[in-house]
Amino acid sequence: MKKIYILMIAFLLSFSVSKAQTTLTTAVDFTVTDLDGNSHNLFSILAAGKYVCLDFFFTTCGPCQATCPYFKETFTNYGCNTQDVYFMSIDQGNTNAQCVAYETTYLGGPPGYPTISGNDGGGNAVVTAYGISAFPTYILIAPSHTIVEQDMWPISSAANFDTYFSANSLTYKACLSGITEENLASSISVFPNPAVNSITIETSNSEKVSSVKVFDVLGKELMNQVVNGVERMDLNISELEKGMYYMEITTATGTAVKKFNKA
Repeated sequence: MKKIYILMIAFLLSFSVSKAQTTLTTAVDFTVTDLDGNSHNLFSILAAGKYVCLDFFFTTCGPCQATCPYFKETFTNYGCNTQDVYFMSIDQGNTNAQCVAYETTYLGGPPGYPTISGNDGGGNAVVTAYGISAFPTYILIAPSHTIVEQDMWPISSAANFDTYFSANSLTYKACLSGITEENLASSISVFPNPAVNSITIETSNSEKVSSVKVFDVLGKELMNQVVNGVERMDLNISELEKGMYYMEITTATGTAVKKFNKA
């Protein structure tokens, strides 16, 4: 009888450890502000037909520090937020400055996806709404608002994320238009930033602009202007709503991508 009792306790303990870190099966809406001051609404992203992958973390969490590079790698593997999956990190209990330091130390700088601090960006409320009690917790939300993966763990490489993503028919996709911070060209300047009605594009090293495209954070093309090889031009952005955008600038030698904010 004692042996059976011990086995029952072991089983219950095993169950309590392995259960999902969020017990929710349907997403709760939220609007948060990232480290750059840009607003993100969950249901708006889902309404665009995208899955949303959330990384719940805090800056002094050892397992968070160890696995966040795999989250960043997965972000790149699945299209840099321009394809089927939108990635976002949600912090608990830290300021914007602390999250910036975290990204610098463990990711080499801004990772390309939005990071939401707990204290300044609204992350604390999201952690509470989703009942997150262990960190990191990685979850995947379908466009239908169903939380299809409540706790993607353990994570020892980006390949672990692939297992969960493939179970939901998600495959590798290229980053549309090369939208990653690493692709910025030092020979092209975009200013002022933030801009209100007009933004100036200026080149150096004899580069000449042949076309300019503007994309929103979901990868949707909003503007496409062809120009006749100029070294300086002003682009009218007065019709854009306030927020963050990506500008794809093409010259004779290649394409550069710049991020800017419309104030």
